[in-house]
Amino acid sequence: MAGEDHFRIPDPVSRMARLHEGLKDLTVRFLHLDPPIQITNGTRRERRERRGKTSFRYALTSWKKFMKAARINVCDQVHFSFDENDQVLSVERVVPYVRPTK
Repeated sequence: MAGEDHFRIPDPVSRMARLHEGLKDLTVRFLHLDPPIQITNGTRRERRERRGKTSFRYALTSWKKFMKAARINVCDQVHFSFDENDQVLSVERVVPYVRPTK
């Protein structure tokens, strides 16, 4: 999910991209756009303390530029895939957030 101050990379994707071995740029393809575009974006590591354990999570840098290029709004649900061979994150579909009605 797209947040207000980050676009967090899910754990399975960060493992496939081997971000735990070292931060690196990721190529991102926006397949949901017509025509599809591709950008390269940096990654950053966030330290997380939970129940006495320290872990890390990863997010894209320059997230505002990323979300604007992808036409993703805060709280939109993003469906994507990751190609381990090419190290490419592909945004396949974006589901706009709909505020629940009372």
